[in-house]
Amino acid sequence: MEENKYICPKCGAEMTAIYEKPALNLSCPKCGCEIATTKWDDIDLDDTDYEIILKAVESPTMDEIKIVSKMTGFNFIKSKSLMNNGGVLLKAKATEIKANREILKKANIQFEIYPLFPY
Repeated sequence: MEENKYICPKCGAEMTAIYEKPALNLSCPKCGCEIATTKWDDIDLDDTDYEIILKAVESPTMDEIKIVSKMTGFNFIKSKSLMNNGGVLLKAKATEIKANREILKKANIQFEIYPLFPY
């Protein structure tokens, strides 16, 4: 994916962009022109409630149970039961779902996200 290029409205030089959510600060190294604005990613504006649903696992490992326990706040027994039976691990907005999805993928824990997660 190519990064956006911002052109200075005063001199036409390429501006330097610093993105600190949600602020986008642009400055021109040639003439010193500065622009500040907001820039939102689609995921930040998504108000959908998503669910991460675990697939049932007959014999989850201790590390997998610890990960689920940390995400849910459940004790070991309840986390193991959730993994054995499958079910809703988390209901949240898109940014939180994305962060937790990466943790689950890294740990090779099988799951689905409902509704369809476009990010």
